[in-house]
Amino acid sequence: MVTSRVRGADGVTLLSIYVVLLLSVPSPMVVAPLGTAGSPSTILAMMSFTLWLWFQIQREHEVFTGRQPVRAAMVGWLLVMIIVYAHAMAQPIPADEISPADSGLLRLVGMTGIVLVANDGIRNVYRHRRLASRLVMMVGIVALLGIFQTVTKQLWIDRISIPGLRAGAAGWALAGRSGLVRPSGTSTHPIEYGMVLTTALPLAITFARSAPRRRWLYRIFLLAIAISTLLAISRSAMICAAAAVIVTIASWPLMAKLRALGFIAVVGAIVFLTVPGVLGTITNLFTGISNDSSVASRTGSYDVAGMFIERSPILGRGFGTFLPKYWILDNGYLGLLIEGGAVGLLGLLTVIVIGAMSAQRAARLRASVADEADSFDRDIARALVASVVAGAAGLAFFDTFAFPQSAGVFFLLVGMAGASLRLARSDARLNGIPVALRTRRDWVEAEV
Repeated sequence: MVTSRVRGADGVTLLSIYVVLLLSVPSPMVVAPLGTAGSPSTILAMMSFTLWLWFQIQREHEVFTGRQPVRAAMVGWLLVMIIVYAHAMAQPIPADEISPADSGLLRLVGMTGIVLVANDGIRNVYRHRRLASRLVMMVGIVALLGIFQTVTKQLWIDRISIPGLRAGAAGWALAGRSGLVRPSGTSTHPIEYGMVLTTALPLAITFARSAPRRRWLYRIFLLAIAISTLLAISRSAMICAAAAVIVTIASWPLMAKLRALGFIAVVGAIVFLTVPGVLGTITNLFTGISNDSSVASRTGSYDVAGMFIERSPILGRGFGTFLPKYWILDNGYLGLLIEGGAVGLLGLLTVIVIGAMSAQRAARLRASVADEADSFDRDIARALVASVVAGAAGLAFFDTFAFPQSAGVFFLLVGMAGASLRLARSDARLNGIPVALRTRRDWVEAEV
Protein backbone atom coordinates (compact mmCIF):
# COMPACT_ATOMS: atom_id res chain seq x y z
CA MET A 1 0.00 0.00 0.00
CA VAL A 2 1.27 3.45 -0.88
CA THR A 3 2.06 5.39 2.24
CA SER A 4 -0.54 7.96 3.25
CA ARG A 5 2.03 10.39 4.55
CA VAL A 6 3.40 13.14 2.32
CA ARG A 7 6.70 14.60 3.36
CA GLY A 8 7.77 18.04 2.23
CA ALA A 9 5.82 20.76 0.52
CA ASP A 10 3.55 19.96 -2.40
CA GLY A 11 0.68 21.50 -4.31
CA VAL A 12 -1.64 21.15 -1.33
CA THR A 13 0.79 23.14 0.80
CA LEU A 14 0.76 25.98 -1.68
CA LEU A 15 -3.02 25.84 -2.13
CA SER A 16 -3.58 25.76 1.63
CA ILE A 17 -1.56 28.98 1.98
CA TYR A 18 -3.61 30.40 -0.87
CA VAL A 19 -6.89 29.56 0.89
CA VAL A 20 -5.69 31.17 4.11
CA LEU A 21 -4.61 34.35 2.32
CA LEU A 22 -7.77 34.42 0.22
CA LEU A 23 -10.18 34.17 3.14
CA SER A 24 -8.29 35.63 6.09
CA VAL A 25 -6.92 38.82 4.51
CA PRO A 26 -9.85 41.23 4.02
CA SER A 27 -10.76 41.23 0.33
CA PRO A 28 -10.50 45.03 -0.13
CA MET A 29 -6.90 45.10 1.13
CA VAL A 30 -4.42 45.19 -1.76
CA VAL A 31 -0.90 46.19 -2.71
CA ALA A 32 -1.76 49.66 -3.98
CA PRO A 33 0.44 49.83 -7.12
CA LEU A 34 -1.11 46.60 -8.45
CA GLY A 35 -4.71 47.74 -8.07
CA THR A 36 -7.34 45.00 -8.41
CA ALA A 37 -4.60 42.42 -9.06
CA GLY A 38 -2.84 43.36 -5.83
CA SER A 39 -4.52 41.17 -3.23
CA PRO A 40 -2.01 38.79 -1.57
CA SER A 41 -3.97 35.76 -2.76
CA THR A 42 -3.92 36.97 -6.37
CA ILE A 43 -0.16 37.56 -6.19
CA LEU A 44 0.33 34.03 -4.87
CA ALA A 45 -1.97 32.71 -7.60
CA MET A 46 0.21 34.34 -10.28
CA MET A 47 3.28 32.84 -8.61
CA SER A 48 1.52 29.47 -8.71
CA PHE A 49 1.23 29.71 -12.48
CA THR A 50 4.95 30.46 -12.73
CA LEU A 51 5.79 27.50 -10.49
CA TRP A 52 3.58 25.20 -12.55
CA LEU A 53 5.31 26.32 -15.74
CA TRP A 54 8.75 25.83 -14.16
CA PHE A 55 7.81 22.32 -13.10
CA GLN A 56 6.56 21.46 -16.59
CA ILE A 57 9.78 22.74 -18.18
CA GLN A 58 12.28 21.07 -15.85
CA ARG A 59 10.62 17.68 -15.39
CA GLU A 60 12.34 14.80 -17.20
CA HIS A 61 9.44 12.36 -17.57
CA GLU A 62 5.67 12.23 -17.85
CA VAL A 63 4.15 12.65 -14.40
CA PHE A 64 0.57 11.68 -15.20
CA THR A 65 -0.68 9.40 -17.93
CA GLY A 66 -4.03 9.78 -19.62
CA ARG A 67 -6.03 12.85 -20.51
CA GLN A 68 -6.33 15.82 -18.17
CA PRO A 69 -9.51 17.51 -19.45
CA VAL A 70 -9.69 20.29 -16.85
CA ARG A 71 -6.07 21.27 -17.47
CA ALA A 72 -6.61 21.32 -21.23
CA ALA A 73 -9.81 23.37 -20.94
CA MET A 74 -8.29 25.93 -18.59
CA VAL A 75 -5.10 26.39 -20.62
CA GLY A 76 -7.20 26.66 -23.77
CA TRP A 77 -9.37 29.37 -22.21
CA LEU A 78 -6.30 31.33 -21.07
CA LEU A 79 -4.85 31.22 -24.58
CA VAL A 80 -8.15 32.46 -25.98
CA MET A 81 -8.20 35.32 -23.47
CA ILE A 82 -4.61 36.25 -24.36
CA ILE A 83 -5.76 36.59 -27.97
CA VAL A 84 -8.67 38.72 -26.71
CA TYR A 85 -6.19 40.92 -24.83
CA ALA A 86 -3.94 41.30 -27.88
CA HIS A 87 -6.95 42.22 -29.99
CA ALA A 88 -8.02 44.86 -27.45
CA MET A 89 -4.55 46.39 -27.26
CA ALA A 90 -4.34 46.54 -31.06
CA GLN A 91 -7.49 48.68 -31.20
CA PRO A 92 -8.00 52.28 -30.12
CA ILE A 93 -8.72 52.03 -26.40
CA PRO A 94 -9.54 54.68 -23.79
CA ALA A 95 -6.63 55.41 -21.46
CA ASP A 96 -8.61 54.46 -18.35
CA GLU A 97 -9.20 50.94 -19.73
CA ILE A 98 -5.56 50.01 -20.30
CA SER A 99 -4.73 49.34 -16.65
CA PRO A 100 -7.94 47.30 -16.03
CA ALA A 101 -7.14 45.22 -19.11
CA ASP A 102 -3.60 44.55 -17.82
CA SER A 103 -4.79 43.64 -14.32
CA GLY A 104 -7.60 41.54 -15.80
CA LEU A 105 -5.10 39.43 -17.74
CA LEU A 106 -2.94 39.05 -14.64
CA ARG A 107 -5.94 37.86 -12.64
CA LEU A 108 -6.77 35.33 -15.37
CA VAL A 109 -3.20 34.03 -15.23
CA GLY A 110 -3.59 33.66 -11.46
CA MET A 111 -6.89 31.79 -11.77
CA THR A 112 -5.29 29.48 -14.31
CA GLY A 113 -2.36 28.87 -11.97
CA ILE A 114 -4.69 27.82 -9.15
CA VAL A 115 -6.60 25.43 -11.42
CA LEU A 116 -3.39 23.88 -12.79
CA VAL A 117 -1.72 23.43 -9.40
CA ALA A 118 -4.90 21.92 -7.97
CA ASN A 119 -5.36 19.62 -10.96
CA ASP A 120 -1.73 18.43 -11.14
CA GLY A 121 -0.19 19.14 -7.73
CA ILE A 122 -2.26 17.00 -5.36
CA ARG A 123 -0.22 13.85 -4.84
CA ASN A 124 -2.83 11.43 -3.52
CA VAL A 125 -6.40 11.16 -2.39
CA TYR A 126 -5.52 11.84 1.24
CA ARG A 127 -3.98 15.21 0.33
CA HIS A 128 -7.07 15.93 -1.74
CA ARG A 129 -9.20 15.39 1.38
CA ARG A 130 -6.90 17.55 3.42
CA LEU A 131 -7.27 20.47 1.04
CA ALA A 132 -11.05 20.08 0.97
CA SER A 133 -11.09 19.93 4.78
CA ARG A 134 -9.01 23.10 5.11
CA LEU A 135 -11.26 24.94 2.67
CA VAL A 136 -14.35 23.96 4.66
CA MET A 137 -12.70 25.08 7.90
CA MET A 138 -11.66 28.47 6.53
CA VAL A 139 -15.10 29.12 5.05
CA GLY A 140 -16.61 28.02 8.35
CA ILE A 141 -14.44 30.51 10.24
CA VAL A 142 -15.49 33.43 8.02
CA ALA A 143 -19.10 32.26 8.46
CA LEU A 144 -18.67 32.51 12.23
CA LEU A 145 -17.18 35.97 11.72
CA GLY A 146 -20.27 36.96 9.77
CA ILE A 147 -22.51 35.86 12.62
CA PHE A 148 -20.35 37.87 15.03
CA GLN A 149 -20.65 40.92 12.77
CA THR A 150 -24.44 40.56 12.81
CA VAL A 151 -24.60 40.25 16.59
CA THR A 152 -22.28 43.20 17.27
CA LYS A 153 -23.36 45.27 14.23
CA GLN A 154 -19.70 46.10 13.56
CA LEU A 155 -17.45 45.17 10.65
CA TRP A 156 -14.33 44.60 12.81
CA ILE A 157 -12.01 43.80 9.89
CA ASP A 158 -11.80 47.50 9.03
CA ARG A 159 -9.59 47.81 12.12
CA ILE A 160 -6.99 45.44 10.68
CA SER A 161 -3.77 47.00 9.46
CA ILE A 162 -1.32 44.94 7.40
CA PRO A 163 2.01 46.54 6.39
CA GLY A 164 2.23 47.03 2.64
CA LEU A 165 -1.51 46.75 2.08
CA ARG A 166 -4.20 49.37 1.93
CA ALA A 167 -7.98 49.16 1.77
CA GLY A 168 -8.86 49.49 -1.89
CA ALA A 169 -12.61 49.88 -1.34
CA ALA A 170 -14.22 53.21 -0.56
CA GLY A 171 -16.86 53.41 2.13
CA TRP A 172 -15.78 50.17 3.75
CA ALA A 173 -18.61 49.37 6.16
CA LEU A 174 -21.34 46.87 6.95
CA ALA A 175 -24.12 46.90 4.36
CA GLY A 176 -27.79 46.91 5.25
CA ARG A 177 -31.16 46.08 3.75
CA SER A 178 -34.60 46.92 5.14
CA GLY A 179 -33.01 48.07 8.37
CA LEU A 180 -31.12 44.79 8.83
CA VAL A 181 -27.34 44.32 9.02
CA ARG A 182 -25.85 42.24 6.22
CA PRO A 183 -22.56 40.59 7.23
CA SER A 184 -19.74 40.32 4.73
CA GLY A 185 -17.06 38.44 6.68
CA THR A 186 -13.73 39.31 5.07
CA SER A 187 -15.35 39.91 1.67
CA THR A 188 -15.87 43.23 -0.03
CA HIS A 189 -19.66 42.85 -0.27
CA PRO A 190 -22.37 40.59 1.22
CA ILE A 191 -23.07 39.14 -2.24
CA GLU A 192 -19.44 38.06 -2.63
CA TYR A 193 -19.62 36.68 0.90
CA GLY A 194 -22.76 34.73 0.05
CA MET A 195 -21.13 33.32 -3.08
CA VAL A 196 -18.10 32.09 -1.12
CA LEU A 197 -20.37 30.39 1.42
CA THR A 198 -22.64 28.70 -1.10
CA THR A 199 -19.92 27.41 -3.43
CA ALA A 200 -18.24 25.71 -0.45
CA LEU A 201 -21.58 24.55 1.02
CA PRO A 202 -21.63 21.10 -0.70
CA LEU A 203 -18.20 20.23 0.72
CA ALA A 204 -19.30 21.42 4.17
CA ILE A 205 -22.37 19.17 3.95
CA THR A 206 -20.26 16.21 2.88
CA PHE A 207 -17.72 16.58 5.68
CA ALA A 208 -20.45 17.12 8.28
CA ARG A 209 -22.21 13.98 7.10
CA SER A 210 -19.40 11.59 6.14
CA ALA A 211 -16.01 12.68 7.51
CA PRO A 212 -14.29 9.78 9.30
CA ARG A 213 -13.52 12.02 12.28
CA ARG A 214 -14.26 15.46 13.76
CA ARG A 215 -17.77 15.45 12.37
CA TRP A 216 -18.90 17.56 15.32
CA LEU A 217 -16.56 20.34 14.21
CA TYR A 218 -17.68 20.19 10.59
CA ARG A 219 -21.30 20.26 11.74
CA ILE A 220 -20.64 23.47 13.66
CA PHE A 221 -19.10 24.98 10.53
CA LEU A 222 -22.02 23.77 8.40
CA LEU A 223 -24.51 25.36 10.76
CA ALA A 224 -22.55 28.62 10.72
CA ILE A 225 -22.35 28.58 6.89
CA ALA A 226 -26.08 27.95 6.57
CA ILE A 227 -27.00 30.71 9.04
CA SER A 228 -24.59 33.23 7.52
CA THR A 229 -25.94 32.52 4.05
CA LEU A 230 -29.38 33.62 5.25
CA LEU A 231 -27.99 36.61 7.14
CA ALA A 232 -26.29 37.89 3.96
CA ILE A 233 -29.82 38.54 2.58
CA SER A 234 -28.75 38.00 -1.01
CA ARG A 235 -31.00 36.75 -3.78
CA SER A 236 -27.96 35.46 -5.67
CA ALA A 237 -26.76 33.52 -2.61
CA MET A 238 -30.19 31.97 -2.12
CA ILE A 239 -30.34 30.76 -5.72
CA CYS A 240 -26.82 29.35 -5.53
CA ALA A 241 -27.54 27.67 -2.19
CA ALA A 242 -30.63 26.04 -3.70
CA ALA A 243 -28.59 24.76 -6.64
CA ALA A 244 -25.86 23.49 -4.31
CA VAL A 245 -28.28 21.64 -2.03
CA ILE A 246 -30.38 20.14 -4.84
CA VAL A 247 -27.36 18.71 -6.65
CA THR A 248 -25.74 17.53 -3.40
CA ILE A 249 -28.72 15.57 -2.08
CA ALA A 250 -29.94 14.31 -5.48
CA SER A 251 -28.26 10.91 -5.01
CA TRP A 252 -29.11 10.54 -1.32
CA PRO A 253 -31.68 8.01 -0.06
CA LEU A 254 -35.12 9.32 0.86
CA MET A 255 -34.56 9.41 4.62
CA ALA A 256 -31.32 11.35 4.22
CA LYS A 257 -33.14 13.88 2.03
CA LEU A 258 -35.84 14.27 4.67
CA ARG A 259 -33.20 14.85 7.34
CA ALA A 260 -31.62 17.50 5.10
CA LEU A 261 -34.99 19.25 4.80
CA GLY A 262 -35.34 19.05 8.58
CA PHE A 263 -31.92 20.67 9.00
CA ILE A 264 -32.93 23.50 6.66
CA ALA A 265 -36.10 24.00 8.70
CA VAL A 266 -34.08 24.16 11.93
CA VAL A 267 -31.69 26.74 10.46
CA GLY A 268 -34.64 28.81 9.29
CA ALA A 269 -36.23 28.62 12.75
CA ILE A 270 -32.99 29.70 14.44
CA VAL A 271 -32.67 32.74 12.17
CA PHE A 272 -36.39 33.56 12.51
CA LEU A 273 -36.21 33.53 16.32
CA THR A 274 -32.88 35.29 16.76
CA VAL A 275 -32.89 37.87 13.95
CA PRO A 276 -36.51 38.89 13.28
CA GLY A 277 -37.17 40.19 9.79
CA VAL A 278 -34.47 38.31 7.90
CA LEU A 279 -36.69 35.57 6.48
CA GLY A 280 -39.39 38.08 5.58
CA THR A 281 -36.86 40.25 3.77
CA ILE A 282 -35.48 37.23 1.88
CA THR A 283 -39.00 36.21 0.89
CA ASN A 284 -39.68 39.72 -0.36
CA LEU A 285 -36.57 39.52 -2.58
CA PHE A 286 -38.50 37.00 -4.68
CA THR A 287 -42.16 37.96 -4.18
CA GLY A 288 -41.42 41.65 -4.73
CA ILE A 289 -39.11 41.09 -7.65
CA SER A 290 -41.19 43.25 -10.01
CA ASN A 291 -40.53 46.30 -7.84
CA ASP A 292 -36.87 45.61 -7.10
CA SER A 293 -34.53 48.28 -8.46
CA SER A 294 -31.61 45.85 -8.68
CA VAL A 295 -33.65 43.52 -10.90
CA ALA A 296 -34.69 46.47 -13.06
CA SER A 297 -31.01 47.40 -13.39
CA ARG A 298 -30.15 43.86 -14.50
CA THR A 299 -32.89 43.68 -17.12
CA GLY A 300 -32.14 47.20 -18.26
CA SER A 301 -28.55 46.22 -18.93
CA TYR A 302 -29.41 44.02 -21.91
CA ASP A 303 -29.83 46.92 -24.33
CA VAL A 304 -26.57 48.48 -23.15
CA ALA A 305 -24.78 45.14 -23.39
CA GLY A 306 -26.14 44.59 -26.90
CA MET A 307 -24.58 47.81 -28.15
CA PHE A 308 -21.12 46.82 -26.82
CA ILE A 309 -21.40 43.23 -28.09
CA GLU A 310 -22.23 44.41 -31.61
CA ARG A 311 -18.91 46.26 -31.81
CA SER A 312 -16.83 43.11 -31.34
CA PRO A 313 -18.99 39.97 -31.02
CA ILE A 314 -16.21 37.42 -31.53
CA LEU A 315 -13.22 38.71 -29.52
CA GLY A 316 -14.87 41.31 -27.27
CA ARG A 317 -13.29 44.52 -25.99
CA GLY A 318 -10.79 43.05 -23.49
CA PHE A 319 -11.22 41.35 -20.13
CA GLY A 320 -11.80 43.87 -17.34
CA THR A 321 -12.47 46.84 -19.64
CA PHE A 322 -16.25 47.12 -19.20
CA LEU A 323 -16.02 49.66 -16.40
CA PRO A 324 -18.79 50.56 -13.92
CA LYS A 325 -19.11 53.94 -15.63
CA TYR A 326 -20.77 52.13 -18.54
CA TRP A 327 -23.11 49.93 -16.47
CA ILE A 328 -23.08 47.53 -13.52
CA LEU A 329 -24.24 44.24 -15.03
CA ASP A 330 -24.28 41.78 -12.10
CA ASN A 331 -24.03 39.00 -14.67
CA GLY A 332 -20.70 37.30 -15.17
CA TYR A 333 -21.69 35.58 -18.41
CA LEU A 334 -23.00 38.76 -20.02
CA GLY A 335 -19.94 40.67 -18.84
CA LEU A 336 -17.62 38.07 -20.32
CA LEU A 337 -19.55 38.11 -23.60
CA ILE A 338 -18.85 41.85 -23.77
CA GLU A 339 -15.22 41.63 -22.68
CA GLY A 340 -14.18 38.29 -24.18
CA GLY A 341 -16.62 37.91 -27.01
CA ALA A 342 -18.24 34.65 -28.06
CA VAL A 343 -14.92 32.75 -27.92
CA GLY A 344 -14.21 33.92 -24.37
CA LEU A 345 -17.65 32.94 -23.13
CA LEU A 346 -17.46 29.58 -24.90
CA GLY A 347 -14.09 28.95 -23.28
CA LEU A 348 -15.46 29.61 -19.79
CA LEU A 349 -18.51 27.42 -20.38
CA THR A 350 -16.18 24.64 -21.54
CA VAL A 351 -14.14 24.91 -18.34
CA ILE A 352 -17.31 24.75 -16.20
CA VAL A 353 -18.87 21.81 -18.04
CA ILE A 354 -15.65 19.79 -18.11
CA GLY A 355 -15.01 20.53 -14.42
CA ALA A 356 -18.45 19.27 -13.41
CA MET A 357 -18.22 16.24 -15.71
CA SER A 358 -14.75 15.33 -14.37
CA ALA A 359 -15.98 15.30 -10.78
CA GLN A 360 -19.04 13.29 -11.82
CA ARG A 361 -16.84 10.75 -13.59
CA ALA A 362 -14.63 10.50 -10.51
CA ALA A 363 -17.69 9.82 -8.34
CA ARG A 364 -18.74 6.98 -10.66
CA LEU A 365 -15.29 5.43 -10.53
CA ARG A 366 -15.28 5.60 -6.73
CA ALA A 367 -18.80 4.14 -6.56
CA SER A 368 -17.53 0.97 -8.27
CA VAL A 369 -15.44 0.11 -5.18
CA ALA A 370 -17.31 -1.11 -2.10
CA ASP A 371 -15.05 0.49 0.47
CA GLU A 372 -15.66 3.02 3.24
CA ALA A 373 -12.76 5.25 2.22
CA ASP A 374 -13.75 5.25 -1.44
CA SER A 375 -17.32 6.09 -0.40
CA PHE A 376 -16.09 9.25 1.31
CA ASP A 377 -14.03 10.22 -1.72
CA ARG A 378 -17.05 9.50 -3.90
CA ASP A 379 -19.10 11.89 -1.76
CA ILE A 380 -16.38 14.54 -2.06
CA ALA A 381 -16.42 14.18 -5.85
CA ARG A 382 -20.20 14.57 -5.87
CA ALA A 383 -19.86 17.64 -3.66
CA LEU A 384 -17.41 19.12 -6.15
CA VAL A 385 -20.00 18.65 -8.90
CA ALA A 386 -22.50 20.59 -6.77
CA SER A 387 -19.94 23.29 -5.97
CA VAL A 388 -19.10 23.85 -9.63
CA VAL A 389 -22.82 23.97 -10.50
CA ALA A 390 -23.45 26.46 -7.68
CA GLY A 391 -20.59 28.66 -8.85
CA ALA A 392 -21.85 28.47 -12.41
CA ALA A 393 -25.32 29.52 -11.27
CA GLY A 394 -23.81 32.42 -9.35
CA LEU A 395 -22.14 33.76 -12.49
CA ALA A 396 -25.59 34.46 -13.92
CA PHE A 397 -26.48 36.78 -11.03
CA PHE A 398 -23.12 38.18 -9.91
CA ASP A 399 -19.90 39.41 -11.47
CA THR A 400 -17.74 36.71 -9.92
CA PHE A 401 -14.58 37.86 -11.69
CA ALA A 402 -14.71 41.33 -10.14
CA PHE A 403 -14.07 39.94 -6.64
CA PRO A 404 -11.00 37.89 -5.62
CA GLN A 405 -12.67 35.63 -3.05
CA SER A 406 -15.59 34.47 -5.18
CA ALA A 407 -13.38 33.86 -8.22
CA GLY A 408 -10.62 32.26 -6.14
CA VAL A 409 -12.85 29.74 -4.40
CA PHE A 410 -14.70 28.87 -7.60
CA PHE A 411 -11.59 28.15 -9.67
CA LEU A 412 -9.94 26.27 -6.82
CA LEU A 413 -12.98 23.98 -6.77
CA VAL A 414 -12.75 23.51 -10.55
CA GLY A 415 -9.11 22.46 -10.17
CA MET A 416 -10.01 20.07 -7.35
CA ALA A 417 -12.69 18.56 -9.59
CA GLY A 418 -10.01 17.82 -12.17
CA ALA A 419 -7.76 16.32 -9.49
CA SER A 420 -10.57 14.08 -8.26
CA LEU A 421 -10.81 12.46 -11.69
CA ARG A 422 -7.04 12.06 -12.03
CA LEU A 423 -6.77 10.43 -8.61
CA ALA A 424 -9.78 8.17 -9.19
CA ARG A 425 -8.29 6.95 -12.46
CA SER A 426 -4.94 6.40 -10.77
CA ASP A 427 -6.53 4.27 -8.07
CA ALA A 428 -8.53 2.32 -10.65
CA ARG A 429 -5.34 1.49 -12.60
CA LEU A 430 -3.74 -0.06 -9.53
CA ASN A 431 -6.01 -3.10 -9.82
CA GLY A 432 -7.05 -3.43 -6.21
CA ILE A 433 -3.99 -1.77 -4.61
CA PRO A 434 -5.63 1.53 -3.63
CA VAL A 435 -3.86 4.75 -2.78
CA ALA A 436 -6.90 5.73 -0.73
CA LEU A 437 -6.76 5.46 3.04
CA ARG A 438 -8.96 2.47 3.74
CA THR A 439 -9.86 2.62 7.42
CA ARG A 440 -10.70 5.10 10.10
CA ARG A 441 -7.42 4.17 11.79
CA ASP A 442 -5.44 5.08 8.65
CA TRP A 443 -7.18 8.44 8.53
CA VAL A 444 -6.37 9.19 12.17
CA GLU A 445 -2.75 8.11 11.80
CA ALA A 446 -2.29 10.19 8.68
CA GLU A 447 -3.53 13.31 10.43
CA VAL A 448 -0.82 13.10 13.06
